[in-house]
Amino acid sequence: MATTKKLSFGLDKAGGAALILARIGAALLWIIAALAAVVWVVFLISPRSFAANFGSVDLNVGGAFTLSIKGDLLDYSYNLQNFHDGPVNMVATISTGLARMVVYALLALAFSEMAALCKDLTVWLADGRDATPFQGMVSDRLNRAGWYLIVAPIVGLVNFIVCFLAGTGGNWGLWMSGMMVMIGIILLLIARVFDYGMGLQREVDGLL
Repeated sequence: MATTKKLSFGLDKAGGAALILARIGAALLWIIAALAAVVWVVFLISPRSFAANFGSVDLNVGGAFTLSIKGDLLDYSYNLQNFHDGPVNMVATISTGLARMVVYALLALAFSEMAALCKDLTVWLADGRDATPFQGMVSDRLNRAGWYLIVAPIVGLVNFIVCFLAGTGGNWGLWMSGMMVMIGIILLLIARVFDYGMGLQREVDGLL
């Protein structure tokens, strides 16, 4: 009995820590996505204000700070300048700025779903596990988070293709993108397990 209580206390603490980390991650990613959106809009309005820097385009704001659209995203890196001392590649820069904004927003959504899931499971643990964990909202959150993690690398790949067609050079890899897709698929599979558990729970409730 004491061992069970100790394990439950440990799970409560772990769930609380995971909730805090997920919320911090979601907040940071939303801030990054918002900043990426601001820089992208500013570039659309006044592209000549930005200076080409090969792998990025930069806007110096009064010497206080610099706004940049960087040519790196997940496993991909792009040259936003056609050649040394050449002009900015407008297509690649606009596409990369948009892709960065979308990818960070998708990751923020995934972290938000995981934070909400941690909260739901923490409440379930606090209730003494009298209620079943096999609930529709858990499955839905896992599904959405999984798809967000799968779509984000696809956006990066599409942007890489656009930049390649626009005539820019760059590098690519599969490590981070592959990990994100794998984790996304695992979350989708876990969601299916919860769906199956809900089906069994309904059958048991029907028998009772």
